[in-house]
Amino acid sequence: MKRLFSIIAIFLFFSPSPALLNAKENAEQAAIIHHDIKVVLYPNEHRFTVEDTITIPKHFPSDFHFFLHAGLNPVSITSDVKIISKITKKEDASVDFFTIKLPHGTKTFALKYSGVIHYPLEQDGNEEARGIKQTPGIISDEGVYLEKESYWYPVFNKGLVTFNLQIELPPEWDAVSQGERTLHIKEKNLTRAQWNSPEPQDEIYLIAARFTEYTQQAGMVAIEAFLRTPDKGLADKYLNATSQYIAMYEKLIGPYPYKKFALVENFYETGFGMPSFTLLGSKVIRLPFIINSSYPHEILHNWWGNSVFVDYNSGNWSEGLTAYLSDYLIMEQQGKALEYRQTTLQKYADYVSTAKDFPLSEFRMRYSAPTESIGYGKSLLFFHMLRQKLGDKDFTAGLQDFYLKNKFEFTSFTDIKKSFEDTSKRDLSIDFKQWVAQAGAPEIRLKDVKVLPDKDGYLITGYIEQVQKGEVYHLQIPVAVTMENTERSFQTVLNMDKKKIKFSISASSRPLRIDIDPEFDIFRRLDKAETPPAISQVLGAKEMLIILPSSASHSLLQAYQEFAKTLSNSNDNKTKVALDKEIKKLPSDQAVVILGWENIFLNVMTSLLSKYDVSINQTKDHSVVFSARDPKNIEMALLFIASDTVEALPGLSRKLPHYHKYSYLTFKGKETENIVKGRWPVYDSPMTAYLPDKNGAITKIEMGKLAARTPLIALPSPFSKER
Repeated sequence: MKRLFSIIAIFLFFSPSPALLNAKENAEQAAIIHHDIKVVLYPNEHRFTVEDTITIPKHFPSDFHFFLHAGLNPVSITSDVKIISKITKKEDASVDFFTIKLPHGTKTFALKYSGVIHYPLEQDGNEEARGIKQTPGIISDEGVYLEKESYWYPVFNKGLVTFNLQIELPPEWDAVSQGERTLHIKEKNLTRAQWNSPEPQDEIYLIAARFTEYTQQAGMVAIEAFLRTPDKGLADKYLNATSQYIAMYEKLIGPYPYKKFALVENFYETGFGMPSFTLLGSKVIRLPFIINSSYPHEILHNWWGNSVFVDYNSGNWSEGLTAYLSDYLIMEQQGKALEYRQTTLQKYADYVSTAKDFPLSEFRMRYSAPTESIGYGKSLLFFHMLRQKLGDKDFTAGLQDFYLKNKFEFTSFTDIKKSFEDTSKRDLSIDFKQWVAQAGAPEIRLKDVKVLPDKDGYLITGYIEQVQKGEVYHLQIPVAVTMENTERSFQTVLNMDKKKIKFSISASSRPLRIDIDPEFDIFRRLDKAETPPAISQVLGAKEMLIILPSSASHSLLQAYQEFAKTLSNSNDNKTKVALDKEIKKLPSDQAVVILGWENIFLNVMTSLLSKYDVSINQTKDHSVVFSARDPKNIEMALLFIASDTVEALPGLSRKLPHYHKYSYLTFKGKETENIVKGRWPVYDSPMTAYLPDKNGAITKIEMGKLAARTPLIALPSPFSKER
């Protein structure tokens, strides 16, 4: 988004007049511009030559503007068509701004240009992606990555593109783009490839490297893998998985919108999803969990975001819906949906303060833990609540209607609302208003629960309150009642449209426990006592004190100091670093991180962990992470992190944010291989009330079994049988 804003600024700065801009805006916004591009790549020289024949629609104005990478010096090779101005803005010398005027009736013209595009890879400071390198565009001997923000082709201010892209490159190289490959010739001294995308796109990608290609046909869809190192086993694993995921999503949503899907290995670490392919780094591809987590997410983006486009001005709905139907759905298929919902809510509670909150209609992209917690977490739980309200049949029908009516169109939450209302025949105005247009979340409390004998058994009464400031939420609140001598809980749903409601529930057997929202189905701000202490509670704190072990060896202390710096950079709030001997008493008004086995405050952590019947001991060649809550202030947490290996700490600092939901971790060796992870149990949730037995005694019994849930759709296997 930062680059997008700079592009807009350039355009406004060099526009001839606001009146002319407004007169052309509608025509340019609706335009689909066709590019017929011929590229010759010289990777070892960081350069290329391009001929681009551009066709604009009939309604497009005859004089217009475009951007191109600086120094490419385009010339018109169409008679009577000339570039009449070129301006380079000093603040962004990497992009040139051109004005061009076409003769009356001319709608096709050709440009020719050449030059160097070589932005070196630079560190990305993203808080959860430290160590990742990025570039807006590069032509190098290692590989080629060109996107819209490379300005390697003429970029117009508005509208979509279709294209035919022909590439010539060295014989051992190959190239990938969107759409279908319509030509592929390997000669002794040359490779020729051609990619055609008649489907409208918002940008054109060109990826090239020394690839080994693997292919598999899945009905009408070509499944491809382009690997930088030959590995048939790895390729087959991804090809088979791709076939299965495409079959699943076709059944759930509708036909796959492209003629191919390709896994492409990048020469630096990325996790990008483009129309009809995904670009993953070498390490990312080989992570064992990626194929069941991030990979289906990128495939699904071909439906949401890469064919049904996002109108970012009204909120990015795509990431939440994609996360719900990929990351969450996979967990649902594995029987881990409840944990996923709980940790999603916990992350929101730990990272999103009232000051950082904003409505879904203002989410554009993820750039921090708070924006992810809203744009992904709140959004996916909104779609979950919609599904709970409508039922699987109507929810699926809404998805299919939305896709069918909006393919290759820009869409908003309003379009989603219309599809779900049309298919379910229900008014969803309140739902979209309170979850999409409104910031924040409800806070629910269970109060004054009592049990009285009733003629048919027992009557449970009590109150449910919304204690958040601001407007009342309309909620459907799941309730589970655990009864004496009954294995399965009684389940019901309470409708709430006031700040406080009284409820009455009849039970045939003596009730021993009542739980409100026991499976975390409602998006809400959790009470800290509902969740176990976790790493996220420390990383998301407004203030953090990091305590170093003064008696550690010089080399280990230095390593802890670097670790503390990294931890400070990941937290955009106030952080203080001090030696243990400088601290007389641990504060209760801020998060605390205790570093090192040698730390004099180790005994404090040992005492807090005794609640979970846990003892911590130093083990050679191991690193540990333990979290606990401050008994004086449940809103604050403590984190103990220790290692006996200097070399392990840099890796641990990079990995820690990715394990944010866990209460404890153990890593082995210098490579910090995770061997233990888990979450502490929850003992005192304010959403649970324990009720007296026949003797008047109250016992903290386990909740009765809840009704089994089935996934929205099952993962097909094997693929061939499904098609």
